[in-house]
Amino acid sequence: MFLAKFYPEEVAEELVQEITQHLFFLQVNQAILSMDIYCPPEASVLLASYAVQAKFGDYDESTYKPGMLATENLLPQRVIDQYQMTLEMWEDRIKVWYADHRGMSRDEAEMEYLKIAQDLD
Repeated sequence: MFLAKFYPEEVAEELVQEITQHLFFLQVNQAILSMDIYCPPEASVLLASYAVQAKFGDYDESTYKPGMLATENLLPQRVIDQYQMTLEMWEDRIKVWYADHRGMSRDEAEMEYLKIAQDLD
């Protein structure tokens, strides 16, 4: 398995190739979900919305079904355990921001994700 040892300081300037950006996105996403990188709850929900945009493309109310994101690993378990919210409530919060990303390509969504993640401790 190949993993990056050093993270770029400015992802938008240093990750110029799409494949490099995508691989960094996958690695950082996994590090956040496995709680190797701390991410506050609000940022976790926003990052989840970008991850959903990157994976599924634009939100479409006519095809979106409640529970559609239930099988997706989108939030660190610590965040889920921290609040008395059902998975459906979390999905609703993610969906609100996901709908705002309409028109954003996979690469753009991944870059926005990485820009937020680069400022996490």
